Amino acid sequence: MGLALILLTATKLAAAGVKAIRDLPEDQRDDLVQLLLTVAFLIVVGMLVAEGIIGFARDEMGLGPVLSVAVFLGIDGVAGFFAHTAYRWAKVGGKALFPRAMVILIITGSAWFQWIHAADLALAAQVARAGMPLIAALLLETLLVSRRTAWKQAQTNSGSSVPRARWMWDPIGSAGITRRMQLWAVPGWEDALELHMIRLEAIRRLRREFGPFWSRKVPAHIAVRLQKGFRVQEAADMVDTIITEHQAHKGGTELPPELPPARDPRVFNKAVEYYAQAVIGGRELPSERGLCEAFDVPTTNRRWAKQVMKAAEARADEHSTPASPHAHRPLLT
Repeated sequence: MGLALILLTATKLAAAGVKAIRDLPEDQRDDLVQLLLTVAFLIVVGMLVAEGIIGFARDEMGLGPVLSVAVFLGIDGVAGFFAHTAYRWAKVGGKALFPRAMVILIITGSAWFQWIHAADLALAAQVARAGMPLIAALLLETLLVSRRTAWKQAQTNSGSSVPRARWMWDPIGSAGITRRMQLWAVPGWEDALELHMIRLEAIRRLRREFGPFWSRKVPAHIAVRLQKGFRVQEAADMVDTIITEHQAHKGGTELPPELPPARDPRVFNKAVEYYAQAVIGGRELPSERGLCEAFDVPTTNRRWAKQVMKAAEARADEHSTPASPHAHRPLLT
C-alpha cells in the first residue's frame, strides 16, 4: 500500500512537471529541457566517478567511510562550482575561459582515474568508464555554447536592415542609415530614417529662428540631443515651446511666470506620454530618478515620478484595451 502511494505521488509530480514545462514559451521550454538532460547525464557520471573515488580513498588512501565520501564531495563540489560559474557567465555572453578550463581539467582527471581504476576490466568497460566523463565535458561545453549564442541573438537588433537594392544604388546613404541605426539603437532602417528627418526638421527650424549659432542660444539639453542624436523625439517635441517663447520675447509680449517643471502640467503630460509610449512599445522603462532627470525635475521629487508612472500605466491600459464593437456605433433614427 505504501509503495503504491509513493508511486502514485511520483506519477502525479511527474505529470505536473511535464505540464508545467509544456506551458512555458517555446524558447524557455527548449532551454529548460536542454538543461535538465545535461544535469541528468552529469548526475549519472558523478555517481560513476563517486564509486571509483570513494573506493580508492577507502582502500588505497586508508581513509574512513566519512572522509572517503568527503573526498568525492570535495572534488565533485569544486567541479560543480566551476561549472555553475561558467554557466552563469555564458548566459550573459561571457566565455568564462578559466572556469571552463578548470571543469575540463577536473573531468579529464576523472576520465584518467576511471581508465586506471578499470585496468582489470575488459577493454570495452575500461573505455566506457573513461569515456563517460569526456562525454559529460563535451555536453557541458555544448550547453555553454548554446547559452552564449542565445544571448548574442537576443542582443542583436531584431528590426529590418537596409535592403540590398538600396545598398547597390545608394551605398553612401545606406551606410549613413546603418550608422544611425547603430548609434541611436533603432532596430529598423525606416524608423532610423524617419528619426533623422525629424531631427533635421527641428534643427532647420531652430536655425531659422536663432541663426547659424542656434546651439548656443537654446537650452543645452536640447542642443546636445539634436546634435548627437540622443532622445531626438523628446527634443523635437520641445522645439515649438522654445520658438514660441523666443518670438514672444522679441515681440515684447509678457510671458506668464514660468512654473517649475514639477508643477507644470505640460511637462507632466509630456512625461506621461513618454512613459506610456515606452510601456506600449515594450521598451526599457526609465527609473524614477531617470524620469526626473529627463524632464529637469529634481531627482528627490520621487512623488512626481510615481504620479507620472501611475497616469502613464493607466493610459497604456486604455490604449491596449480593445474597444467594444458597439462603443461608437451611431444611433439609428
